[in-house]
Amino acid sequence: MDFLDIGLIFAAAVCAVFLTRRVTRWRTCPDGGSPFRKQGTAKAFLSVIKAIVPEILLLRRAARTGPLRWLAHCLVFYGFMGLLLFHAMASLVTVNLFSGYEPTLNPWQFLRDLLGGLVLIGLALMVARRVRDRRLRVLSRFQDWALLFVVGGIVGSGFLLEASKIISPAMFDSMVAEYGVYGGGPETTALKAAWADRFGVVFPSDRLVTPQRVERGLEINDESCTACHSDTASAFISKPLASALTPLAPAMNRSRADRVFWYAHILFCLVGLAALPYAKFLHPLTTPANLAARAGRRDLGRPGGAAARGLGMDACTRCGECSLHCSVAPSFAVLGNPDILPSEKLASLTAFRDGRLSGLGLERFAEGSRICTECLRCTDICPAGINLQDLWLASKPEAAASVPDPNQAVRAMTVAARSAICCRIEPEGLADRRESFWACVQCTTCTSVCPVVAVSDDPSRDLDLLPQQIMNLLRMGLKDEALGVRMVWSCTTCYKCQEHCPQDIRVADVLYELRNTAAARLRQAEGEEG
Repeated sequence: MDFLDIGLIFAAAVCAVFLTRRVTRWRTCPDGGSPFRKQGTAKAFLSVIKAIVPEILLLRRAARTGPLRWLAHCLVFYGFMGLLLFHAMASLVTVNLFSGYEPTLNPWQFLRDLLGGLVLIGLALMVARRVRDRRLRVLSRFQDWALLFVVGGIVGSGFLLEASKIISPAMFDSMVAEYGVYGGGPETTALKAAWADRFGVVFPSDRLVTPQRVERGLEINDESCTACHSDTASAFISKPLASALTPLAPAMNRSRADRVFWYAHILFCLVGLAALPYAKFLHPLTTPANLAARAGRRDLGRPGGAAARGLGMDACTRCGECSLHCSVAPSFAVLGNPDILPSEKLASLTAFRDGRLSGLGLERFAEGSRICTECLRCTDICPAGINLQDLWLASKPEAAASVPDPNQAVRAMTVAARSAICCRIEPEGLADRRESFWACVQCTTCTSVCPVVAVSDDPSRDLDLLPQQIMNLLRMGLKDEALGVRMVWSCTTCYKCQEHCPQDIRVADVLYELRNTAAARLRQAEGEEG
């Protein structure tokens, strides 16, 4: 057994053990019932089959997030899959499909460079997207950059390996020793001259190449080598790279750089295999599986079973699209709690399921769960097809049980009690400036789009007053009375009222400020009593 065999066995064993552990962990997710049982096995199976081409092969959902992002994922997906099947697994796949396969013959030599080039272009687009977008750059974690580095390392070291083999006289000597019949005489010298002149091998002697030797060497090459070797010019990336490395060739050949790059290439591949069950490295397996299981749905759908929810949690690609489209992202800008954003909250949800969340982390996760308005934007935009809405709804009760909502205590007070506490301080802010609410025409648009009002059977009982009525209270100078209105404490800060207001009144911001003002007064009152 050599280095490759030992490393492959070790990496495969690590991958198998931790992949099994990760799949087993899906059982900790709450079971909402199997969608297959509810939909019917045959019908559900057909919907999965129909989703394979548009969702997995054409990456339709990625296309909804932008053409460049779709292009980057297509380049990496098809380029890497081609390399995996026709290069890494050639002895298992390509050899059995195409007779006479040799990696140094065309079209395989050309395809290898083409597929590797596609992967590198796709990776460059992904890196540019994360660097260019400030919000996405802030959300990017070590695992995001690590995956790009490992995939780029696999392909980049592959190109360097091929280039170092092109210029290596040791590789030429090894080939002649294995297949040649010329025994190191003038025929071998002529062949060396031809390979140095046409194929880029850098031999120590600079007087080797003469027109006569090259002509004779090409004749020998046609007789003995073309069955296994095509012109290295078809390796349109590796050959120019080898030419660029020619000034360094003597030093590289003395140090056997081809061996160094071979070990580097193998190590990158083994690291990628061993890391497959961890974090974002798993998504090449789980994302297609989740897309098929969701059958192209972008809505909430039926609650998934424990396995479906666990699969969805592991299918996250950490692309950040959900956080970029989150309706409560402005709350993150104010509060600074990353768990308000879906992509970060999903990572914390995994830790919460594993029982690894406590202290400040648990409080942040619970606050993020409370602030979420279940507006469905994250589920609709998710390129991995994750039913985030279902995950939030399933985890909210558990998060609330772990960290009770502090607003509930205030909401449970009577209006008089809340107003009594809230009247002790004279705050300043939006609610104190007439221009904040003066333009309100009482059109009730804010109330019509409010999800809190929509779910209430009796708003006057549940909420005291409606949003436009609170604006009217402020207009009449009754701010202290507005602080005690239950609507202020029921607002989910989804910002729909503010987005739809025809007068551009910052309704949600005013309500949010009223709540913060009241909370500050409450804390001060508790401090005075303490």
